[in-house]
Amino acid sequence: MQVTSIEDSIGLTIDQMHVGDTASFWKTLTEADIYQFSGIVGNFNPTHVNKVFASRTRNGHRTVPQMLVAGLVSKVLGTQYPGNGTVHAAQDLVFHKPVFINDTIQARLVVTRIDGRKNRVWLDLTCSNQHGDLVVSGESEIVPPEPFETTHRQGGRG
Repeated sequence: MQVTSIEDSIGLTIDQMHVGDTASFWKTLTEADIYQFSGIVGNFNPTHVNKVFASRTRNGHRTVPQMLVAGLVSKVLGTQYPGNGTVHAAQDLVFHKPVFINDTIQARLVVTRIDGRKNRVWLDLTCSNQHGDLVVSGESEIVPPEPFETTHRQGGRG
């Protein structure tokens, strides 16, 4: 199907989602990713950007900012499942292990609960490194997209 308008590119609606559905994304986090993220949010913590400082910490190397790792979940939600039009309503996270430059992280989501009346979906999330080590876990609550015409009919923004 060729996407020709914004209505054609809307993600999955709540009626198209099911408990047990999964989605995932892999990304190798590079030094450039760290500097770009640090510049955007203004967090130049030396544990992330200074090799000498980081070498004296308990991790011994620069680490990737935890929120950059958690941000990979947003990529899955906004572009894959459910996709375009998704609103991230809440997120609870636990950071288990550090992520280092050039680690490859898999962000994985599993739908655990759906409330059609509230148009809300809850998903378990995990981020694991290339060795299979769990580095982040938690839960996301989202508002899946509504059909474009429904949003306009109900007076939503467009």
